[in-house]
Amino acid sequence: MKLKKFLFLLFPALVFSGDLLNDLKQKELNFDKEQSIQDSKDTEKSWISPIILKYSYSKDNTLGSIKTTNKTFSISVNQPVFKSGAIYYSIKYAQHSKSYNMLNIELQRRALIKQALDLAYDYKITKLNQKIILLNIANTKIDIKKKKEEFLNGIGDSTLLNNAILQLNGLKLNLEDLKTNLESLRNSFKNISSLNIDKIKLPVFELITKNQYLKSNLDLLAQKKLKKVKYDLYKMQFGDQLLSVNINGSLNWQKTMYSQNTPLFQDSKNDYYRIGFSVTLPISFNAVNKIQKSKIDYLKSLTMIEDKKLQLTNTYNNIVNQIKTIDKKIQIYKDNVKIYDDLIASTLDSIEAGNATKLDLQILENSRKTMFVNIEILKLQKQKLLLSLYYKLHNWKLK
Repeated sequence: MKLKKFLFLLFPALVFSGDLLNDLKQKELNFDKEQSIQDSKDTEKSWISPIILKYSYSKDNTLGSIKTTNKTFSISVNQPVFKSGAIYYSIKYAQHSKSYNMLNIELQRRALIKQALDLAYDYKITKLNQKIILLNIANTKIDIKKKKEEFLNGIGDSTLLNNAILQLNGLKLNLEDLKTNLESLRNSFKNISSLNIDKIKLPVFELITKNQYLKSNLDLLAQKKLKKVKYDLYKMQFGDQLLSVNINGSLNWQKTMYSQNTPLFQDSKNDYYRIGFSVTLPISFNAVNKIQKSKIDYLKSLTMIEDKKLQLTNTYNNIVNQIKTIDKKIQIYKDNVKIYDDLIASTLDSIEAGNATKLDLQILENSRKTMFVNIEILKLQKQKLLLSLYYKLHNWKLK
């Protein structure tokens, strides 16, 4: 097959929508998304200090027979307004972390969809293998019939007849195994999707270029998002070790009451405020180490991007090679079909001449049918390979 340079998709819209997944899987993913959103909001506001409300009430007898009652209420705040860039990058960190987490959730969703489709492909392939076994069973029964006649006529070999019977038994056992496999695949599919596996329409893909695969790959996009997250953490760590400025202030209300009012001790109220700022420069003996650790983590994320590109390139090349092998196998089966066409034509002539029977013709026709079924299986295997490329693409298209 000539490898095409563009992606085409004959694909029902439900495949990468949520329709393929059952309600429980959808809810789990939605909860993950909501949690990511809340985490982001929490982190984005983490630099804002809380407003402290404080109320106190006390009584004492320090003045002897005169009892004193004090009531105080205050509102105070100690808010950082400058942290050498740490505040700005903490906000950016929250935003980039949200994007990164959302991408990972999308990758989880795509992985579930791929898992469901892989099961559906395997289900179709298993059903096709059933067809092949049934055709082989039909041929083996004919072979047994012919060998039995030959044996009864004294011109056959009992060993060959016995081997044919054993072969038939093996085919029947394989058929039962396939029935069990079908049920297992059906149940596994139900764990992910509420759709009917027998009725689901499978996608049809064609190959994309390596450049398009790398450019649109969600794994690579997530790795690039992680780089931004690591950079923000590095700048936050850097800023935390430098100068910071805080604005602090409070509003205060105080009321003092005495059990007996005297010229010296009268009930009183006192309302006042305090406002100011503080400048802090931490001197930490391991500050440089902390900064270097976060910087190394960031630099590692750059290397991981290139490593991910290499992995994806090798994955693409490996799948392309497997597709080429499948195409060669398909061609072999097509060539076999032509051979069987010639044999069937010759057998029809032999039947007319009395040198062959309809049983001989049926064996050839059944064998020819298995060639077509094998081609269908290979085409499905090819689609599974293309799906493994396609399910992580960001900008997929419908045709």
